[in-house]
Amino acid sequence: MRRKGMYTASTSMLFILGAIGLTGCGGGSDDSSPDSGGTPDGRLTGDVVYYAAACDATQPAVGTDIIVHRKDGSILSQSTVPSTGKFDIAWPSEAYHFSYAQTINDELFVTSLLNVVAGDIGIVGGRNSNLDSACSCTDFNFSFDDIHFAYNGYTVYLNGDNRTTRANVCKQDGQFPPVNLVLTPSHDDGLTSYAAQIDVNNYAANRTIYVDPSIFENATNESVLLDAVLSSANSNIEYPDFRTFSETDYGRANWIAWMMSPHIFPGLFANNFITSSHFDYLGGDDYGEVYYYTSRRHRVTDPDDTQIVQLQQNQQKMLQSTDAILTSFGEDGASNYDFTGIGTGKTLLQVNFGQNGIAHWTIEAPLKGTFPDLDLPTNLQTPFEQITQANLSVMIYGYFSHSSNQYNQFRTKAVEIQRADLKTRSDFYDNYVIEQISVDIY
Repeated sequence: MRRKGMYTASTSMLFILGAIGLTGCGGGSDDSSPDSGGTPDGRLTGDVVYYAAACDATQPAVGTDIIVHRKDGSILSQSTVPSTGKFDIAWPSEAYHFSYAQTINDELFVTSLLNVVAGDIGIVGGRNSNLDSACSCTDFNFSFDDIHFAYNGYTVYLNGDNRTTRANVCKQDGQFPPVNLVLTPSHDDGLTSYAAQIDVNNYAANRTIYVDPSIFENATNESVLLDAVLSSANSNIEYPDFRTFSETDYGRANWIAWMMSPHIFPGLFANNFITSSHFDYLGGDDYGEVYYYTSRRHRVTDPDDTQIVQLQQNQQKMLQSTDAILTSFGEDGASNYDFTGIGTGKTLLQVNFGQNGIAHWTIEAPLKGTFPDLDLPTNLQTPFEQITQANLSVMIYGYFSHSSNQYNQFRTKAVEIQRADLKTRSDFYDNYVIEQISVDIY
């Protein structure tokens, strides 16, 4: 990102708004994806919902705005989601991009998918805390007094939190999921960690549940210490941040940040993962602060193997590609972009712009192409004009499953997995990589 001339005092917001198509810059679309667009008799189908914030409850997002864009970003058609939450709309040869807009607690959320092909786009939508009343949630309190005595020098994590003795648990399929406990050594890196689960379905709400230290005594409760290292390519990172977690039928369990060496619990959980990330402040000027984030995750298939986590660090390439987008808008030229060749394993580009409490726009796109000048109805543009302190983030990510030019193939596979409604997350998502540039704009 250029430190000089990246923004000007009078036009800094216009540059960023242009990057998501709100100003009249740019134009065109991605000519590198010939399979995008519709057919004379094509259809696009999907579900638009609201997700509760506290549980897995959903509700049809009735009235959500749906916009179909031509290749140049102009509006081809508009409609709203019916009472079923399902839509089935024409996707003719002129159709190329798809947007939907939801207002949640007076905050606008717009999502645009570029280079869409006819078919099923799956289930989409945002989190809405107004649905939390549909969640059957209960607070359970726990007494760890004897745990602290028997395991002196250990830290107790309750559902991944080491600062509380209370868990708010929400039913899934009519039952409360297990509450997870983890004991981690506070100082001695050579000590074993322990984990256990508590079934709270037979306990009354708000009752204090006594936890006996014997709950950790079986061999299945003992951890396996991982030999985890960052790749030699990450020698500049002096203190790596390792985390572990397990995928279960109830979602992710025991998301633990290890102060020392990481542990997993294969005696209790079959699907264990290790992840590491790194965050850099890249500087700022009078108009914005620039940050870089990178992360990598993989499944632990053999706990006895050394777990080598290779963080991809391409700060300068990410900066250059991001700056190219902004520069092209500033020069009133075509907004061509190219994030291919930056690391490996990535398939998607996601650009997010907005300000909390007002409006957000998320664009999902191939790694290479040209941003169209996406039009929105006037009522949806107005909230963006009220933004005064924005954040822009540009991230590329993937799962080592598709190449950089298989954007629509990836989307089709992701929808297929989503429609399968698996209890435990698919192993399709085992290996994850992301790099991100974010800019806090004053």
